Amino acid sequence: MHKLMLLSICAMLTALTSLQAQEVISGTVRNSVTKEVIPAVSVVAKNTPNGDYSSDQGHFRFTTKSKFPVTLVFSSLGFKTKEIEISSAKPLQVELTPTTILGTEVVVSASRNVQRKIESPVTIERIDNKDIINSPQTNYYNMLQGLKGVDITTSSLTFTTITTRGFNTSGNTNFTQIVDGMDNSAPGLNFPLGAAIGLTELDVDNLEVLSGASSALYGSRGLNGTLVMTGKDPFKYQGLSVQITQGVNHVKKGKGNDPMGPQPYYDWTLRWAKKVNEKLAFKFNLQYTMAKEWMANDTSNTNGPGSRYTDPNYNGVNSYGSKTSVDINPFLQAALAGDPSLAPIIDPLLEKPSNYVSRTGYAEYGYLSDEAKLLKLNAEVRYKIKPKLEAIISGTYGQGNSVYSNDTRYALTNFRLGQYRVELKAEHWFLRGYTSRENSGNTIIASPTAQLLNEAWKPSFDPSTMDGWYPQYTGALLQALATGSSLNDAHLAARSFADQGRPAAGSARFNHLKDSIAGIPTSRGGTLFQDRSKLYNAEFQYNLSHFIKVIDVIAGLNYRLFRLDSKGTLFPDTDGPIDVAEYSAYAHLAKKLIDNKLRLGAAFRYDKNTLFSKPRITSRLSGVVEVAKENFLRFSYQNAYSFPSNIQSLQSTLVDYNSFASGGSARLLYGEYGFDKYPAYTLTSVQEYQQSNDPSKLEKFRLSDIKPQSVDAFELGYSALISNVVLIDVLGYYSTWKNFIGYVNVANTPGTEDVTAFKDRSKYIAYNIAYNGAETVNTYGYAASVSVDLSRNFGAKANFSSDFLKNRNNSQINNFNTPNWKFNVEFGNSGFGKQQKLSFNTSLRYKPAYFYSIGFGSGTIPANVVLDAQFSYKLIKAHSKIKIGATNLTNRYYYTGFGSPAIGGVYYVTFAYNVF
Repeated sequence: MHKLMLLSICAMLTALTSLQAQEVISGTVRNSVTKEVIPAVSVVAKNTPNGDYSSDQGHFRFTTKSKFPVTLVFSSLGFKTKEIEISSAKPLQVELTPTTILGTEVVVSASRNVQRKIESPVTIERIDNKDIINSPQTNYYNMLQGLKGVDITTSSLTFTTITTRGFNTSGNTNFTQIVDGMDNSAPGLNFPLGAAIGLTELDVDNLEVLSGASSALYGSRGLNGTLVMTGKDPFKYQGLSVQITQGVNHVKKGKGNDPMGPQPYYDWTLRWAKKVNEKLAFKFNLQYTMAKEWMANDTSNTNGPGSRYTDPNYNGVNSYGSKTSVDINPFLQAALAGDPSLAPIIDPLLEKPSNYVSRTGYAEYGYLSDEAKLLKLNAEVRYKIKPKLEAIISGTYGQGNSVYSNDTRYALTNFRLGQYRVELKAEHWFLRGYTSRENSGNTIIASPTAQLLNEAWKPSFDPSTMDGWYPQYTGALLQALATGSSLNDAHLAARSFADQGRPAAGSARFNHLKDSIAGIPTSRGGTLFQDRSKLYNAEFQYNLSHFIKVIDVIAGLNYRLFRLDSKGTLFPDTDGPIDVAEYSAYAHLAKKLIDNKLRLGAAFRYDKNTLFSKPRITSRLSGVVEVAKENFLRFSYQNAYSFPSNIQSLQSTLVDYNSFASGGSARLLYGEYGFDKYPAYTLTSVQEYQQSNDPSKLEKFRLSDIKPQSVDAFELGYSALISNVVLIDVLGYYSTWKNFIGYVNVANTPGTEDVTAFKDRSKYIAYNIAYNGAETVNTYGYAASVSVDLSRNFGAKANFSSDFLKNRNNSQINNFNTPNWKFNVEFGNSGFGKQQKLSFNTSLRYKPAYFYSIGFGSGTIPANVVLDAQFSYKLIKAHSKIKIGATNLTNRYYYTGFGSPAIGGVYYVTFAYNVF
């Protein structure tokens, strides 16, 4: 008993001695110029793992077992690193001196390891949270369009797609978006949903854009680049932050054909992060955006010259329902057979081989919802099992309305996407698992839904009654001609007569019909997608450099499972979900030579997709040499590939161009198209045959199994920091694409090989098919950027980029949608006046006119100049900021994609609390 008591007392004394050895270090960090507190400053006891980050109030506090004196190291981007030796636990008051950040930015995505951006072996662009705070754009995603070599397509207010190196389109499956280590693509559709789900405005630590090929590090679909987004660590960025933006868009009705008047714009963001103790921290993020949508309103006629008032077969780019088009010659012939006295009127019309007339379409405004809404939620918990071993659990959820363009406009109404992650993260390794789950909500497919709606209120032709829209149109046309009307006026009168009873857009009957059709799955003759696909991903990575001293080695394994679940509306999964798996292994090696003046790197990746028999092996070789102090010459060779998207692989695609004249329906076909029995012809040749009645115009299209595409890219670049005030970067690249995947519109006549069936649009079906072009495609270009520190917190940036396509395969829709050159300029000041309370920033973007082609159609995007600007004022005691700004300040409406809306100005006021 006495021994037990003695042992207990010894244990208590030992514990007390241990506690006494724990020194508590605390204090506050401020800006030496403005005297503001500085958050997120790293404070570390030198040569120990002990440290802390300053809170939103500038406070830090941690314990250390080190004996006094202790040297503390204070570091933060934008401030000079400072070391202080302390000899007691007295609270500190520390001031850091602001300094230029040119040449000091670090990146991770270029080699999966931390390195200075200026020394990166490949072209990479970076935006951090301070850039976002000073930006005039209303959201961080739109800032990306000002970066060197980046292209965007804005399909709607909440759906923006980015890319690099020229292949630009809405819903780009060849661009990878990584958010906190998770692939942000929709599991079924395989393209990123932009900012629709991911980081909220206040939770962005940094964004890194790798230009061009990046498959060796990030896998399939990294041909056009990769965006790596990193959220804020709750141990580092603490406290409550709120940002409220109130604005207005559509400020001038009629300008740029904008059908609306001024409309409110709201964006509310909240972030709360707390370090509970030295082991546990959490964060919660919420962002809600609501505004009136930009509506696409291109009235150009896709069927040739003329307008809705001069061409009976008018089909506007953004006119939905007018794709239904029928040759009325059979109705004219029937009328002549019934009344030969009409010969003087009808015979001149029948001299033409065909007289196509389209149904009356609906404009996008009033047809698709103009309610742009986006809700993003995120929660994360981090626990430090050891000082250098952390467990992370996070969940992200996005829901809202958006619109994107492809072969038509798709209104994603109440779509939902969630991502959920668990991760163990150590100093040299991580083990990560996550799942992505999508719900397509109530998606409106603009064109076929409108075509079916027209059939619902009045069939194009009802064989049982020999009545319908086209017979009525033909009868009214003949009556108007008989009374002396001109042919054009007769067509207008005939349309007006046939359209009697047509429900107006937005009316109760219109909405009932639209909602009914859009609520029926495509597998049952409606236009509803029921995509509930899921993605499961597991990844392990280890940095072996502390084991292997002669060379830096990073290696990893990745397993990915797509569970495709569309109930037969997108995929051939009517009998249950389809599983598609990908297996990957990768390694990155790096070596420093010649006193660290030369850095060589190599990356290799092995990928296997269960839909394809052969694996893919990709590689990257790179070299960076410091030719003079802070002058770096880089060279890289990269091979990238892309397995076809799940839809392309399964050859599932929307039936398009269906006339619905005989009760046809928009539907999704997959598997066997019957092309082995009923050959496919290019749709353009079918249309030429219809106009000329010459069968020799028909051109067969040979289909084969789709294969992965690949690109070999070479890049030479140069970066330099001059006198610590000028940072320049120049580059040139050349790429060779093999098995390039493009699209073509084809048609066949199921049930018959008689090509005369192509005269009747109710007897053939048209498809948009992905296929590999036989030609080798080349792209090349060059770019340059310069950033200048003008002192006193003034700064200027400018960049220029150019992209070209050689050996264009004109039989494919290849999505190379970019001007041959473009430039961006930025000028601003991050703090001037008393206590540097004032700041401003401006950016200007210029693009000349360029050609844009997608499945929707093609046309010229006019040249545009866009000016954004903001002016800010700090309320230091309130720890707040007020920003007044505008995107597209001049309100000169501009386009970024064919069939997409014109973008006008947004004028706003932002109040931000605890956002610095």
